[in-house]
Amino acid sequence: MAKAKFETPELSEYTEVPKIEEGVMAHLSPFVAAPAHQEPLGFPGEKVENWQEVAIEKMGDLLSRYRSFQVYMDACVKCGSCTDKCHYFLSTKDPKNMPVGRQDLLRRVYRRYFTFAGKYFPKLVGAVDLTDEVLDEWYSYFHQCSQCRRCSVFCPYGIDTAEISMAAREIMAQIGVGQKYCNEIIAKVFTVGNNLGLPGPALADTLEGLEEDVYDDTEVAVKYPLDKKGVDILLVTPSADFFAEPHVDG
Repeated sequence: MAKAKFETPELSEYTEVPKIEEGVMAHLSPFVAAPAHQEPLGFPGEKVENWQEVAIEKMGDLLSRYRSFQVYMDACVKCGSCTDKCHYFLSTKDPKNMPVGRQDLLRRVYRRYFTFAGKYFPKLVGAVDLTDEVLDEWYSYFHQCSQCRRCSVFCPYGIDTAEISMAAREIMAQIGVGQKYCNEIIAKVFTVGNNLGLPGPALADTLEGLEEDVYDDTEVAVKYPLDKKGVDILLVTPSADFFAEPHVDG
């Protein structure tokens, strides 16, 4: 197998923080989920007309159910410890890809609708209304977070950007603006029974192939029953086995 030629970058004692470039990644966003991906999960198929009202209601629901979410919204002191820990910011230079910058996209709206100061003195606390422009920023930047949680390790307050990103994504899915890749896969689990969307005959054919492989290697006839009640062992095969044979060299 051919090996890629690349140079391993030298590690320095301190991370070099790049100069910021405002809005350089604002244009990047994933495909929006189709109704077929949204509706099996209980989400509206398209963006609802009263989406601002639904979004604020959903945010309030998450705040009431997850105490940690509200703590994360209130606790940040903008110390910047997370800034150079995010690989998305280091590689894109976009300040809204800083963990604190990404959090603030949601935090500004939280302050506007759920804090006294934000309701009556929004400009003093950086609170903003939930508008189409704000929603576009949410959809772009909250899907540029891989939720690795590296920033939370270095945050002195333990703020979990991953949980904030998940909350934002759930709010967007609730108003009909879900992400195609994730929601399509999860919808297949709900409607078909597996993340690849493979029908039963395809699964049965794969198991028959495994039986033949085992016999060729061991000369032992082993059967892999499908959907049998009362069996002792559950065999979960890698998804790659349905499309290729990665264990076979060449």
